[in-house]
Amino acid sequence: MKKTLGLIVLTVMLFIQCGKKVQTVPKTVVSFDQMIPLLVDVHLIEGARNGSLILGDTNDIEDYYAKVYQKHGITEDQFKKSFKFYSSYPELFIPIYEKVLDSLKIDGSILTKNNVDLEFDT
Repeated sequence: MKKTLGLIVLTVMLFIQCGKKVQTVPKTVVSFDQMIPLLVDVHLIEGARNGSLILGDTNDIEDYYAKVYQKHGITEDQFKKSFKFYSSYPELFIPIYEKVLDSLKIDGSILTKNNVDLEFDT
């Protein structure tokens, strides 16, 4: 009886696992591992734009984004398509953002540890 029940449970689990569709990342989309540092840089730009770090700078915000895309060897279009793809699949996007947030927290901790004092306009 136990053997039969175990076999039934195993069979049901296999069917459930086979029924889950695993989303593959297209070759035109930035890889999972590339997307993390790219989004970290994008969020640093966004944070600086909202803070006082680049206000008054003569460069447009688009110039900063262009430098990020160049740094990561991609185009703006590749970034937008990749962002759209990942945001359509929360099971892929959430782990990326968890790592991005962890990285941003570490960067903030390093600044605090080194007594870097940032002043922000309120």
